[in-house]
Amino acid sequence: MYLKRIKNSFKKIHFRLAVIFSLIFILSSGILFAFSFLFLYNSMNNSEEDETKRRLLNYWALFQSNGIDMVIREIDKESFLYSDQPFFARIANKENITLFLRYPDAWSEYLLEELEEIQVKDLENTIVIKSGNSENELKAYTVHLSEDYYLQIGISTARSTHLLLLYKRNFVFLLLGLLILGFGAGAFFSGRFLSPVRSLNSTLKDIIATGDFSKRITERGVDDDLEEISILFNQMLKRTETLIFQMKNNLDIVAHDLRTPITIFRGYAEQAIRDPGNFQATGEALSASLEQSEKIISMLNIIMDISEAESGTLKLKKENLDLEQLVKSLVEMYTFIGEERRITINLNSVKCRINADPVRIRQAIGNILDNAVKYSPNNSIINIDLKIIDQQIILIIQDKGFGISKEDIPFIWDRLYRSPGVTNISGSGLGLSLVKAIVTAHKGSVNVESTPGTGSVFTIRFQEKN
Repeated sequence: MYLKRIKNSFKKIHFRLAVIFSLIFILSSGILFAFSFLFLYNSMNNSEEDETKRRLLNYWALFQSNGIDMVIREIDKESFLYSDQPFFARIANKENITLFLRYPDAWSEYLLEELEEIQVKDLENTIVIKSGNSENELKAYTVHLSEDYYLQIGISTARSTHLLLLYKRNFVFLLLGLLILGFGAGAFFSGRFLSPVRSLNSTLKDIIATGDFSKRITERGVDDDLEEISILFNQMLKRTETLIFQMKNNLDIVAHDLRTPITIFRGYAEQAIRDPGNFQATGEALSASLEQSEKIISMLNIIMDISEAESGTLKLKKENLDLEQLVKSLVEMYTFIGEERRITINLNSVKCRINADPVRIRQAIGNILDNAVKYSPNNSIINIDLKIIDQQIILIIQDKGFGISKEDIPFIWDRLYRSPGVTNISGSGLGLSLVKAIVTAHKGSVNVESTPGTGSVFTIRFQEKN
C-alpha cells in the first residue's frame, strides 16, 4: 500500500518537478562542493607550505648571523610558544646523520628515523613521513644551512585533514537539510503553481463523466501563463456550451419546422393511395407532395450552406462582379413582386465591382429585399443606396415596415430564429442567418438598425477590392 502511494505520487507532475529540481540541486551542489573542497585543500596546503618555508628562511638567516646554537635555542622557544601549531625540527650533518631533533610527544607514532635513510641529494625535495597508527602524514621541507648542516622543518597534515573532514561533514548535513527543505518547498510551490492544471484535469474528468459543459476551472486571479490558460479554457468551455445549446435548440426547431411539411407530404401521399383510380386527384396529390419536398430540401440546403459558410468550408466561385447591375436586376424583380401591394423600390447607386460569388451575393441581397417587401405595409417605399466610401462598398436597404424590437435584434442572425411577435407572415427563420454567413464568407459585414413601427435599415459593407 505504501509503495503504491509513492508510485501514485510520482505520477503527479508537481512531485516529479520537485524530484527533478532536487536532483539538479544535488548535482549542482556536488559540483560546487568539489570545486570549493579542492580550492580549500589547495589553499590550506599552500598556506602550510608558505608558513613552513618562511620559518626555514628565518632559521637560515639566524644561522648565518648567530650560528647553530642560536638556531636550536630559537627552535626550543618557538616549540614552547607555538604549541598549538606543532612542528618538528631536525638538524643533520652533510652525511644526513641527525644532530638535533625536536618534535611533540604526540608525534612519536611517526617514523622519523626514516629521515636518515634518505639520500643527501634528495633532502631538498618535500619529504612525506607516514604515521604507523593513522592516516595523517608529516611533510618535511629542507634548507641547506651550510656545507656541514641541513635543517628540516616538518608539519603534520592532521589539522588540515580535520578541518577538511569537518567541512565535508558540515556540508553533507547542510546539503541534507537544504535538500529536505528544497524538496518540500518545491513540492508545495509547484503544487500551488500547477493548481490550474489540476483544476483543468478535474474539470475535464467531471465533464467526461457527466457531460455537463457548465463546469469551469477555478481562476486564481494571478497574472501568469497558467492563469491565462485557465481563462482561455473557460472561454472555450463557455463557447462549447453555447454551441451545444444552439445545436440542440436548432435541432428542436428543425424537427418542429420539418414536421409540418412532412405531415402535409404524408397526407397527400395517403390521399393518392386511397383513391388510385382518380388520376386527377392523384396528380394533384403528387404535385403538392413535390412542392412540400422542395420546401424540405430547400430548408436543409440552406442550413447546410450556413454551416459551411460559418465553418469556412463554403465553396465560393468568385469573379469580377458588377454589383450595381446585380442590385438593379434584383430591384426589377422585387418591384414586380411588390406591384400588387403598390410597394415602390427606389435605387440610388454608383458603378462598383467586387470579387465575389454572384450566386451567393444574389442570395444574400435577395433575402434582405424579400424581407423588406414581405414586412413592408401597402403603399410604402423601400429605399436602396449603393455607394463607395473610403474604399468600402456600402449597400443600404431601408424599409418602412413594422420594425424589429430591441430584444429581438441580437437574435435575428441565429438560425431558425423568428420573433415571437411575427405569426401572420410565413418564413423559415433561415434567411438572415444565410445573409450573415455569406457576407462574412466574403469578408464583409452586415448590421441592422430598427425602430418598431417605423422600419429597419440593413447595411452591408464590402471591401472595394475583395
